[in-house]
Amino acid sequence: MSKVVVIDPGHGLPDPGACGNGLQEHERAFYLAQLVQNVLTRHGVTVFLTRNGERSLSSATSLRANKNEDLAARQRFSNSKATDFFLSLHMNASSESTANGYETLCYSQNRQIEALHTAVKEFLQQYGLKDRGIKIRTNLAVLKVKAKAALLECFFITNPKEAALMKDGAFLLDLAEAIGKGVLAAIGIAYVPIKKPAAPQPIQPKGAQQLMKAEDANKVIRILQDRWNAATCQDERKEIGRLADEVRVAAGMKKVNS
Repeated sequence: MSKVVVIDPGHGLPDPGACGNGLQEHERAFYLAQLVQNVLTRHGVTVFLTRNGERSLSSATSLRANKNEDLAARQRFSNSKATDFFLSLHMNASSESTANGYETLCYSQNRQIEALHTAVKEFLQQYGLKDRGIKIRTNLAVLKVKAKAALLECFFITNPKEAALMKDGAFLLDLAEAIGKGVLAAIGIAYVPIKKPAAPQPIQPKGAQQLMKAEDANKVIRILQDRWNAATCQDERKEIGRLADEVRVAAGMKKVNS
């Protein structure tokens, strides 16, 4: 039987979560969750999202009641599945725009949590992003599920540099690969990198095939240059120039004479 992972995109309207630099946490978390889902399903993992739209799992009009009901619904959803791993995706915020970095929150630290955090850490090191480490948070209701659970705080939405990364589609694809790699390690499945298409090779236009080596062409051109210098009329020089360009084309070089 395939492994089961529940991905929990944080928040959901009417609670947008953290906001800053033109971004809302609930929207970015949902987008990233879908990307991670693609990575896991590519490896045969059964994936469920706690929410599949922009709204929370509660219809309560009071924001406080809505959040409480929403969290309880997420717990019930995960516990109703044969969940092997529960992953909640969030973005951080601060009153200080310089606050930065990523961290992994968990109810209790274990090998699975460490595998996830390490995979994300190894990817983000190339961007010079601060590792805020693994932190125990026994007060987080969303982590109180039967399965092993982790909450990723993916940077600070209030930090301009980190918010710019969360707007970058190519970066998010690579981040999702790193998160997916970490989840796979946590549930004991080997990660297989996605095959990216090879860069296309330049195609020479017809008639531009290289018929002689550049070093041989340069030898001929030097001889023709001597002939050009010794020529006594303009017509002869034009003909020598034409011949030199034909040699250049045969060697895959650019013409010099018009």
